[in-house]
Amino acid sequence: MHIDLWFDVTCPWSYLGIRHWRQALSSFDHRDEVEITLHAFFLDPELDSAREEPRRVYLMNEGELTYEEAVALDERLEKLGRAEGVVFDFEKLIVAPSSFAHRVINAARIEDYDRDTLYGPDSMQLKLAEALGRAHFEMALDISNSDVVIGCAQDLGLDAQFVLDALTDPHTASDVFSDFQIGVQMGIDRVPTALIDRQFVVQDHQTVPALGNILATAWANTGKEEA
Repeated sequence: MHIDLWFDVTCPWSYLGIRHWRQALSSFDHRDEVEITLHAFFLDPELDSAREEPRRVYLMNEGELTYEEAVALDERLEKLGRAEGVVFDFEKLIVAPSSFAHRVINAARIEDYDRDTLYGPDSMQLKLAEALGRAHFEMALDISNSDVVIGCAQDLGLDAQFVLDALTDPHTASDVFSDFQIGVQMGIDRVPTALIDRQFVVQDHQTVPALGNILATAWANTGKEEA
C-alpha cells in the first residue's frame, strides 16, 4: 500500500501528524508493506527568510488569525502535545521558510532506496521530517539555516556532504516545488493531507487510533487483505 503525504515542516499539525502516522504504522500488522512518500506543501510560499516577529504576531499580520485566535490555537496545540510528550515552544519559535528542510527530506528518499527502508514507520524520510519538526517547534531552531538542517540529518546518520548537495542541487529544489504545485492542483488547502493508494484522502489532525483504523480500512478495501 502506498501513501502520499503532503505536509509542511513549519505546520504544527503536520508535526503531530508525522508522529501519529509513524505510531499508527508501527502497530499495523502490514507495516512492512506500507510505503509513505512525503511531499512538500508550503503554507507560505512567499516567505523567503526568517522573521524576527513572534509567531502569533506573524499569523496576525498575515491575516491568518486574530491575536486571540492565535493564542487559543497555541494553547490547544500545547495541550495536545503535552499528552504525548511534545513540548511546543511557541514563544521562542523562529518563523522561517521550510524549503531547505524539504529539500533534504526529498533527497532522503535516495537513502531509503539504498538502505532498503522505504517501507514501514522508520524510513529516513519520516524520521528526518519528525526530527526537523522537533528542531523547529520544540528546540526553537532556525530551520532555514543550513547548519541546523545538516545537524538534524547528521544525527540520523546522513552524510554532511549528501545533505549539502541536496541543499544546493537545483533539481532537488525543482522536485520540491513540483510537489507543492501538484498539491495545489489537487486542491489541497490544508495539511497534513494523505492520499492512500490514489483512492482515499485523509486530511487534518487525526489521532493515532483513528489512523490505525484508517490503515486497516484502506488495506481491506484495496484488495490487500485477500492478497
